[in-house]
Amino acid sequence: MISPFKGNFTITSPRGERTIFGQKEFHGGIDMVAHDDKTVYAIADGQALSLYEKNGFGRYIRQTLDDGTRIYYAHLDSVAIGSNTRIKKGTPLGIMGATGRVTGAHLHIEMRPKGTSKESLDISEYTGIPNVVGKYSSASEKRSCDDTVNELYECGIVSDENVLSWELMLSGKAPINREYVRTLFDRCCKKIKSLQSE
Repeated sequence: MISPFKGNFTITSPRGERTIFGQKEFHGGIDMVAHDDKTVYAIADGQALSLYEKNGFGRYIRQTLDDGTRIYYAHLDSVAIGSNTRIKKGTPLGIMGATGRVTGAHLHIEMRPKGTSKESLDISEYTGIPNVVGKYSSASEKRSCDDTVNELYECGIVSDENVLSWELMLSGKAPINREYVRTLFDRCCKKIKSLQSE
């Protein structure tokens, strides 16, 4: 699991349809409340901008990954980085807060495709954070929300670089890429050979 928090946290509102402030809407991200360390950490490398939106995200950071995918860390109480900064995964970004349109202190984390669209991507597939209300720990060893992908990851066959692509392909949300299949078979063969030589 890749978590923006260190320690224990609760998911209070998953991605999907919900009713808030008396209106039905599609919630594009996941709302999380930290119980231990309230610091929000970057979940990937990328270029980060510090922004403010009074009636929406409040104080937030928009991070653009090298492939153009954008990650939003919203409702921050304070920001710990400069306005336009190159950051690494694990960089402290700020403190969880209640700025913008909220009902209480939390972090809204959301992922969107390259460009200016407000369409959201399923951030659970990228992070391994369950898209279900409940209490969790960032210490969880589970890297993927897909059990098969998680087993391949734990065996060292699937890597950080392609875990999301495998989740999308196995769920039918993306076409099977033959180069990925070749890579998977190659790594499986190497793993089997290394086990046979032990």
